[in-house]
Amino acid sequence: MRQHTGVLVGALAAAGLLSGCATGVSTANFTAPEEYGTVEQLVADADIVALVQAGGADVDVVDRVPYTRTELQLRKVLLGVVARNASIAVTQVGSTASPPGDGLPAVLREGQEYVVVLHRTAAGEFEVVGPGVWRADTLGASLTLYTAVATSVPATIPHITTPWDLEVELGEVGEALGTSVIGSG
Repeated sequence: MRQHTGVLVGALAAAGLLSGCATGVSTANFTAPEEYGTVEQLVADADIVALVQAGGADVDVVDRVPYTRTELQLRKVLLGVVARNASIAVTQVGSTASPPGDGLPAVLREGQEYVVVLHRTAAGEFEVVGPGVWRADTLGASLTLYTAVATSVPATIPHITTPWDLEVELGEVGEALGTSVIGSG
């Protein structure tokens, strides 16, 4: 589904992707979000699926569009391979002050734990695959999809689940795709 060369889109205001930031936005280039209907489609485009804790974040503004780069501490690799002590970070369109719009994941918040589906863009650098990530509650007993606009996510992608149920679903998807869900990290 993902074209790894990416699709560049201009005129963010016209696309409506940064609804909160659209006023006065000129043009900027970024990879357009993909349409995903199932967890299988998310995993097919992923390099890793992991439980992570968000660390510190830096915001860069390019053509008046904020991009947030968040350091991630790896807790558990659910799918794919990452070096055990790898330094990983994810870059997202938007910031906590200027949230992203429809079809984009909400910006990760420091200290929160998430299950993330990630595509590698460079060594140690990733982008979120799909419209969101699952944020763990304070006890880690449930996961809630964390996205800018939850109504834009198909019901076939679980909005509320448990870590166990998500891991079972990832196992089934991994088998269907011929991908090991035994991660290393």
